[in-house]
Parts: sequence; C-alpha cells; structure tokens
Amino acid sequence: MTSMKEPEKWKLKDVRAVFSDIDGTLLDSEERLSGENLKAIQEIVNRGILMVFASGRSTGSIRNLFAGLDEHNFNAIAFNGSEVTLRGEVISRTKLDSVTASQIVRTVSEINIHIHAYVDGELVFSKLTPTAERYAIHTGLEPMIVGDLAVYLQENPPIKLVVLSEPGYLPSLREKLAGQFPEVSFTRSGGIYLDVTRSNVDKGRGLIEICEREGIAPENAVAFGDSDNDIEMLKAAGLSVAMSNGSEEVRRIATVTTVSNDENGFSKMMKKLLRNMTP
Repeated sequence: MTSMKEPEKWKLKDVRAVFSDIDGTLLDSEERLSGENLKAIQEIVNRGILMVFASGRSTGSIRNLFAGLDEHNFNAIAFNGSEVTLRGEVISRTKLDSVTASQIVRTVSEINIHIHAYVDGELVFSKLTPTAERYAIHTGLEPMIVGDLAVYLQENPPIKLVVLSEPGYLPSLREKLAGQFPEVSFTRSGGIYLDVTRSNVDKGRGLIEICEREGIAPENAVAFGDSDNDIEMLKAAGLSVAMSNGSEEVRRIATVTTVSNDENGFSKMMKKLLRNMTP
C-alpha cells in the first residue's frame, strides 16, 4: 500500500539537495514529464536547492529532457554514476576496460541478445535493428552504426554497455555474466535493461561526490527512485523516497513510499517536504 504518512523520521527541516531518478520516477509510463513535476523542479531550483537528475541515460539524453534549465543549474549523475556533471561541467568519467567490454559484447551477441554501447557520449550499435531503433527513439539520440561492435570497442573504451532482453531472462543472464566478469557491475535498470559499468561506480557514489563538492551533508539530501539501480543512491541520502511503482527491494529499503510516477508522486512528496522546511 502507498504510504503518504508523515512520521518524524522523514521530516527534514533543511533540504539542500534533491536527487531524482528519471524513468519510472520523474517521467510517467508514457515517458512524459508532467506539468506538476516540472513545476516542482522549478520550485526546487528557485529556492536555491541543488536539483540533480540521476539516470542510466547518457548526459546528452538527460540534457535533452531538461533543456529549459540553464547550465549553472544542470546537474546529472549519468550512466548510473559513470559520468557526473555539476553546474554544467563534467567532474568525473569512468570507462570500462576495452578488452573486457569487447569480451562481454561477444559473449552476449553469441546468444543473440541485443547489446550496445556508449562511447564518448555517442550511442553506438553494431547495426540498426528494430530493437536498436526503438531504443534510440527512447533516448532522443542519433546512433552511430559501426558493424562489429566488439572490434570497435577494442580501440574505443565505452562508458557503459546496455543489454536488452525479456524481464524473465535478465536475472539468469545477469548471474551468468557476473560470474564471468567479476570486475564489472551488472545492474537491472527498469524491466528490460541490464546496465554494464565499472564495479566502482553507482548512483550512490555520484551523490556523495556531488555533495562533497558542494559542501552538503548527505543527511540533507533527498533521493527518489523506483528501480534497483537507484538503491545505492537511496541508501546514501538522508531521506529516501520510493515510488509505489518501484521494485520490491526499492520500496523495502526506502524511508517512505510516495504514489506512483503516473500520479505525480515526485511533486506530491516535494510539496510536503518544502512546506515542512524551516523558512
């Protein structure tokens, strides 16, 4: 059941930063940003609170979604923490090892599962299949087609790989790949995505990095999320908010659960928090 109660444990008097996932959290099920959520983002920025978008998406895709924000107010944890942008400037970028990335692509391709890469901000496919085309539309990015992706990555280390498969098959595929490549992180993102990054990056570390740069205690940060790739970020924040449409584990570890992304759960919770802040 969705909980919008107000126990003392989630009443923050000093919210200094808001970190929010995008798909399944800020965007509804049709990947639309509602007027209510946009208004909440604008109020956060107008109050001088740091607004940070945290996503498996690329930095470019996030910029496209929130093009109305000026550079000084554009902050993003992209690629699940592999690239962090603060005040419009990239402050960290962590790439996969070329050899390992190439081996993963070959392993996944051999079982006829879709896999693609992000290289220096570019969305890279081996070929433009219907699955690839749908994903490109989802991101709003123009893809690069390179033929043999495994060969291409040997000279061009990616920041992230993405595997697309049926939700029921992803857990066993993740277990198999994690066993073969222990130095790499394989994280579920939404129902059909398996994000592949270096093992030393996640959204939670991105939150800590930004807070340290801005002189903000993580205890004064609020984080919103719905999927397993949000868990470390939710754990790192002083207040963690799960969407009611979120995974069972996300709802279990969060401080509080708001209504779903189709019911503007983000804006509803932010209204409560901003109303509760000390003037």
